[in-house]
Amino acid sequence: MNDFKFTQDYFVYKNKKEGVFPIKESDWKRLKRIIGQIIPHERIFQIFSSVFFGIFASSIFSLIAFQATTKIENWVKPVTWSICLVSLILAVSLLILDKRHKGIITLSTKDVLTDMSEIEKSFERDE
Repeated sequence: MNDFKFTQDYFVYKNKKEGVFPIKESDWKRLKRIIGQIIPHERIFQIFSSVFFGIFASSIFSLIAFQATTKIENWVKPVTWSICLVSLILAVSLLILDKRHKGIITLSTKDVLTDMSEIEKSFERDE
């Protein structure tokens, strides 16, 4: 089973010997508890996104109100349109960023805990 036959010349790498860190069961449980208590995702990007959606909505209402008025400075409408577009772009961008950030934090915590559980299963325990 150790002999490999290839039709081309390949290098077959051998496994390295690796060391093992002995760790007490109480330390292992403490690590799992600490990882499980990682601060959950703060929705700061979602909060800012909501603020920019509010600015967008108010600028839309302003633009609707400006249609009814006849006396308005020339600079008001372009500035309001700029505020409207920039706030919409920022709101959507921050919402996407919040979703990605949440996914990364949640995934990394679950991955570590899953890996630790798999390591636990590989050991026999006398209980």
